[in-house]
Amino acid sequence: MSKVNIELTEDQYKKLVESIFLGTWMVNSTRMELDEEFEDMREQVLSHYKEAGMEKEIVHQEEVGVHDLDVDYEAQLLDTYVEEYDEFSFWDKLVEKLAEKRMADQYGTIESPLTEEMMQKRMEIEEEIGKKLEETGVTRLEFKE
Repeated sequence: MSKVNIELTEDQYKKLVESIFLGTWMVNSTRMELDEEFEDMREQVLSHYKEAGMEKEIVHQEEVGVHDLDVDYEAQLLDTYVEEYDEFSFWDKLVEKLAEKRMADQYGTIESPLTEEMMQKRMEIEEEIGKKLEETGVTRLEFKE
């Protein structure tokens, strides 16, 4: 198998570390067992931390032979990127699911792919629901039995 060598500045390496951490976190955060290919890639990248002067951000756990991010650095990345992503994706997914429900209530089972007309109706419903949620948050959502 051929190899690829990449030269990075210290700043580029730091961004690569952040990207690897965030990507691996996203892939493995919902799994019972870690995706070993992602974990191997993460280990490969993190193992070069000394070359980039990242001794404060990355630690080598010699007893298990693994490199990890320092807990404060990891928390900073989670706060900076994951919290914002979770907040955005929650509202986006909520609007999407509420629109799907309304479409099903109004039009019954809808064939996929949607027709141009149905896509337009869905976009209008999503826009309406999005505006309502922006105004009221979840305070006006209710479940009827």
